[in-house]
Amino acid sequence: MTLQPRSYLHTQLLQPLTPNTGHGEAPAADAEALLSGDSRHLLAAWKRWRSASSDKTGLLPHRRDMDLVSIARLMPRLVLLDIFSPQRMIFRLAGTEIECITGLRLTGRDHILMAQPDQRASRSRLLWGAATQPCGALAFHTITHPDSGQIVQIETFVLPILPDDAADTGGAPIQLIGLAAGLPVLEAGSHVTRPL
Repeated sequence: MTLQPRSYLHTQLLQPLTPNTGHGEAPAADAEALLSGDSRHLLAAWKRWRSASSDKTGLLPHRRDMDLVSIARLMPRLVLLDIFSPQRMIFRLAGTEIECITGLRLTGRDHILMAQPDQRASRSRLLWGAATQPCGALAFHTITHPDSGQIVQIETFVLPILPDDAADTGGAPIQLIGLAAGLPVLEAGSHVTRPL
């Protein structure tokens, strides 16, 4: 499926990232080859957290398993989303580089409501699927730098994290930890006026 660009942020057609292996699924090694070095660093840390988990299934890491020190250099480009429902996904954390590029304070904002109305359903499907499948999600977006007008491709990559007590029905939501790689560098004194 090819999605048509719907806003100034998407200046070219978006293609699905499903390498054709003849069986409908990409081997893990092929999928990892699509990732930037920083996204591979996040994935490696996530796998370590998962293997260190006290959960015997080893499918997903819990919040208590996260070691943010191991990904400290990624923090300026990191996001942590609380996934409450397909219609409500709140930024718990947004790195300084992401907030600088968007020109917005993202922490506490609803990621779904920030999308254009005609794009909310597809954003919701992608992130809800990553949280509830569970699986990672990788997307590439073409954006226009808010100051220079230069076209830049960024990579977004998210992975699910379970609450500490998954059996707690009234407890904390599942989270997605994500990374925006390839963000353009803003010069000192830059004034951002258009949100990402």
